Amino acid sequence: MLGQAVILSLHTGNSLVMFFSMKDQSIMQDLEIRKMTSLQSMYLTAFQMSYFSLAFTCDLLTITGREHLVSKNIRRFRQTFFSTLIFTVAAVSSLAAKSLNRELLFPEFIDKIFSFKSNFIMHFCILPAALWELAFLPRPVPKSHRYNIGILVLLCIVYTSVVLHTYSQRGLFPYPIFTMTYGTIYFPIFLAVVFLLGLALYFAQWKLHSLIWGQEKLKNNKVKFS
Repeated sequence: MLGQAVILSLHTGNSLVMFFSMKDQSIMQDLEIRKMTSLQSMYLTAFQMSYFSLAFTCDLLTITGREHLVSKNIRRFRQTFFSTLIFTVAAVSSLAAKSLNRELLFPEFIDKIFSFKSNFIMHFCILPAALWELAFLPRPVPKSHRYNIGILVLLCIVYTSVVLHTYSQRGLFPYPIFTMTYGTIYFPIFLAVVFLLGLALYFAQWKLHSLIWGQEKLKNNKVKFS
């Protein structure tokens, strides 16, 4: 629960900084800033905060003796949500932020509303939070990964469809790299590379999970799953 509380506090602080920055009319006169803020719901970090809010609530109820309020369906949803989307997106986002030129993800004009520290929190600190969750969230290793991979594929299709629909309606992409590659062969190549990287990281999490929790214990169901 500590990791969830820390990351939620950091992102809440970040959100407040952005909120007050948006009150500054001199900043909001910048067309690029207005475009960026209008696409907030499409940034991948938004998914992370929804998960950590759910996880924090579940764990808080558990440690305060109200575990019965968290149904098995909610627990399964949490485990699947983390396995398919949260860890994968956190790892891909952190690697992309570290590897790519910042102008492809969060160009310099964003500094007017987000400081470098704010961007660091949003794109780099999310991975340690996901690793913390991986270490402390007991989950059964799936006998088959087809269901989870199916969810990953569906989420990728839905997200890409929403991004393309928004572009067709408003001419805007959430990330500059989409703008730079759209209409060229590099756009589908980039999407394919991101998906394959996400798939590799999805499987990597289970290797880490087995190392942390003990492969034999997981196989023999000796770990109590929450």
